[in-house]
Amino acid sequence: MMKRILVSAIIAAASINAYAESNVTLYGVIDQAVAVTKHKHEAAKVRIDDGIYAGSRFGIKGTEDLGNGNSVGFILEQGFYADSGDAAFEGKAFSRESLLQAKGKWGEVAFGRAGGLSSDCGTYTILHGSALWTSYYTDGNVAGVFVTSDRMDNMAIYKSPEFANTTVTAMYSNGIGGDDQKWSHNDHYYGIGLDFNKNETVFSVMVEMYDNKDLKADKTYLVTLGGQQGFGDWTFWAGYQYTKDSQMMPAWKAAPTGLSASGVTQHAVTAAIGYKVFGGEWKLQGNYAHGKVNENNQKYNIYSVGTVYEYPLSMRTQLYAYAGYGKANKYLKNDGDFNSWTACLGISHSF
Repeated sequence: MMKRILVSAIIAAASINAYAESNVTLYGVIDQAVAVTKHKHEAAKVRIDDGIYAGSRFGIKGTEDLGNGNSVGFILEQGFYADSGDAAFEGKAFSRESLLQAKGKWGEVAFGRAGGLSSDCGTYTILHGSALWTSYYTDGNVAGVFVTSDRMDNMAIYKSPEFANTTVTAMYSNGIGGDDQKWSHNDHYYGIGLDFNKNETVFSVMVEMYDNKDLKADKTYLVTLGGQQGFGDWTFWAGYQYTKDSQMMPAWKAAPTGLSASGVTQHAVTAAIGYKVFGGEWKLQGNYAHGKVNENNQKYNIYSVGTVYEYPLSMRTQLYAYAGYGKANKYLKNDGDFNSWTACLGISHSF
């Protein structure tokens, strides 16, 4: 009888331990390149740059199995500059992501610091439509013409279970840079998006809003859609965005000092092709945007084109060669960030 009791106790303890199993992973990316860049009204510069293909970072993530398909996890990720060792964001221990998550058959929730839906940053972004992503400088990438959301503090996120190859993600920030003030005085972010992914077809559509309360400015609305379609060795990308009353310019560039409460409004499109050749992939992308400063109706347009060849040396290491050119007219004709060219050769290693 005692033997049976002991066996039963051992089995019960093993079951509890099985449910409480957890794992922790250290991971990261180190990305560096030699780059030549020329901005309007400035001399060409040669420098060691980093984060071109993928931002340099290190992170810790883990999960604990709670049983019945439920789990709790976390992500702590810090960005840094590989060429100098400096932190990407001063004053933040985990600038890229800092999340506590819970997952189950019902979907998943997360709380902390994360990128917005259109940010192309982190776990819950659903931005599609670009071949070159946001790391390939301002010239020749989707962030060169789109007003994408950035990483934000005090986020609450819900992602639905997959249905018909589709998920829905909703986001809210209780205070983009802090929620210490009265609720009605904090800057808030709201976003909802749909993401479809089946075989070689990927598509997303999202609506985001900043209430700009702390700035005492009009609400900003971003409507973004984009996707990609593969055909064997060929891949095609395309995206569109409508931006209303934004306090930011494309490529995370702050709007000019003194911009009115109504900000800028613009339309932007991007399109790209990719072809697998010689063991790697060649990509070519073009972007265009036109908009206006609402206060004085000053108009602008932005053009950019970029091309890259990416060659995997291994599962974790990739070589890339990139060149891009950007030009803007009218209101932005003298802005060096949008009137520039760049070329670089780099290597990216993940661990």
